[in-house]
Amino acid sequence: MQLFQSDQEVETLIEKFNTCCLPAEAWTHEAHLAMGVWYLRQYTLTQAMLLVRQRIILFNSSVGGPVGFERGYHETLTWFWLKTIDAFLNEYGREKALFDTCNAFLESPRADRNRALLFYQKEEVMSLEARAMLVYPTNISHPW
Repeated sequence: MQLFQSDQEVETLIEKFNTCCLPAEAWTHEAHLAMGVWYLRQYTLTQAMLLVRQRIILFNSSVGGPVGFERGYHETLTWFWLKTIDAFLNEYGREKALFDTCNAFLESPRADRNRALLFYQKEEVMSLEARAMLVYPTNISHPW
């Protein structure tokens, strides 16, 4: 995984994402997470959720990405990752350099792409219901 070298690098990623100019192949797990960090430094969790939902759907549509029932925007995973990033930022702080914050999150165990499986059964989180609307975790005893 290549980490960010500057705040400008993160800002450029976000600008390209927000304007639907980011190449589809650059929309990686790490890019998703950096986007979450950026939004949660600017907005509350609820505001970020509303904006991120809108932006991901728009971005996927603009690059010919998946928008069907089996792939594309996923409500529960979007909420899960924003909730996870928000918990990290509450501990780490929101005032440090943007690229340092992104890198610290990406290097943490919380960024593991399989992290949701600590909270959800795979069949549950991959269901159409979880894709369409928020399904709360079954394992709420695990710390964010």
